[in-house]
Amino acid sequence: MSHLKAGGFTNTQKNVAAAILDQLSAWGVKYIYGVVGDSIVYLLDALSRQSAVKFIQVRHEESAALMASAHAKLTGGIGVCIADGGPGTLHLLNGLADAWADRVPVIAVTGQVARKDIGTNVLQYIDQQTLIRPLAAYTGLLCDPQGLVPAMEKALRAAISENSVAHISVPMDIFPMPCEAGIIPYGPYLGDFPESTEEALDGAIELMSSARRPVILAGAGARQAGSYLADLSLRWGAAIINTLPGTGSAGRELPLYSGALGLAGFPASEKILGQADICLIAGANWWPSKYVPDIPIIQIDRNPAHIGSTTPVSYGLAGDVSSVLAKINSKFKFSPDHSWVDSIRKEIAVCLEMLDREAEGINDRLHPASVIRAVQHTAPDDAIICLDTGDHAIWFGRIFRPCRQRVILSGKWRTMGFGLPAALAAGTVSQDRKVVALTGDGGFSMTMAEFMTAVKYNIPVTVVVFNNGCLATEKNKMLAGGLNPAGTSLHNTDFAAYAVSCGGVGIKVSAVADLETALREAMDCGRPALVDVIVDSIPVPGTVLPG
Repeated sequence: MSHLKAGGFTNTQKNVAAAILDQLSAWGVKYIYGVVGDSIVYLLDALSRQSAVKFIQVRHEESAALMASAHAKLTGGIGVCIADGGPGTLHLLNGLADAWADRVPVIAVTGQVARKDIGTNVLQYIDQQTLIRPLAAYTGLLCDPQGLVPAMEKALRAAISENSVAHISVPMDIFPMPCEAGIIPYGPYLGDFPESTEEALDGAIELMSSARRPVILAGAGARQAGSYLADLSLRWGAAIINTLPGTGSAGRELPLYSGALGLAGFPASEKILGQADICLIAGANWWPSKYVPDIPIIQIDRNPAHIGSTTPVSYGLAGDVSSVLAKINSKFKFSPDHSWVDSIRKEIAVCLEMLDREAEGINDRLHPASVIRAVQHTAPDDAIICLDTGDHAIWFGRIFRPCRQRVILSGKWRTMGFGLPAALAAGTVSQDRKVVALTGDGGFSMTMAEFMTAVKYNIPVTVVVFNNGCLATEKNKMLAGGLNPAGTSLHNTDFAAYAVSCGGVGIKVSAVADLETALREAMDCGRPALVDVIVDSIPVPGTVLPG
């Protein structure tokens, strides 16, 4: 790279590529995920000449964007991915869609053909702005080094203030041009949102005081509010249920913690919510109307635009969930309805007994519930669990009883293949915590090349593959509807042997007695490890009704 030249300028001068990295570093970016390509070679050269930002090379651009999205979900900071123009940019789209759908800040920088070739039939040219615009709050084409500062600032503002994707495409002949652009400091105000007044809080508390059968629905936005949720639950006599992305916002140690709600949910949660006379939504913008009666709803969200966006609400409170709940708790003066508390505890106990029997299995093949329960027993309380999309995720929501684990997943986009790239991002930014990826054989095989990335960078993730030889969710729904489950069977390799061939640890498990030992060995080995679990494709109860 040291001999590259463009336009008469050598790469020993500060150029656009280096200025981009300086700016990202000033905004706290420490990692960039991507794949090298012809149009971004100067950006890769600039990365090699500094140490503030580390480049994580992946095998597919989709993985780079999924890692940037998972990075943003986990840290709350900016996730960054880079890609070549043409096919490289196109490959980013699925991961960018995940960030866009789940409203997290991601910046994508992509190469583009030289300026003289834009709009022509040159090899690999595509109008990137038209391509990405539906998935981004901002997308811009940098046509001159002097435009770098305003373009980067616009991208930052869009990503942070709108919790969305921002994109800049840079023609390949722009990257090496001299650029002595100044650094734009990060404006902490960009993430600030308004907070409701004391009068608004009083109005919500008045509505809350009239209820006798309250329920709290906690989402991903309530992750930092666990102690306030626990306090309110006990003093109000409210059951706590959570969305799947909100798993870990409250835990099994709380007497009125029920579990997840929805298709991937703890069965008692639906029953409890069906009997409630009010629901307080904390940091969630998902409302499963088919599970609940027509009751008053109070919604707390840091972004006022999200309040009432998915369902009409009776009352809205804007602000950080922890801050708002702390103020509510300080004003709270009413006591729980003990008959309702007893009813909640009974529903939870009955459901736990049922699920304990379920996890014991019913035949010679391993029951998926048994695997989830073994993960619960072996994952540390502060573990990060990266949940892929598939049948195993439904079992997870039904069975797993969290403590303080952090769960990240593809929430609204629900893309398969999320689990392993997300785990690599988590292992990169949280090196002091155990990281576990739970994935089906279908989802894992979509991004399994990234296990080599884990080995290359020695990211000690544990990948648990639920290997049932099929796309179980689709297969079971098709069978229940009287359809031929064509296209659902999978021809799998030996995943454990594959992990070993990559340079990692591979363990195959087919008996429930071996599960916890295998999981502990994988989590404690200090290397990338894969546990290939041969499981049954038994349908999750209540999820295969036709239509």
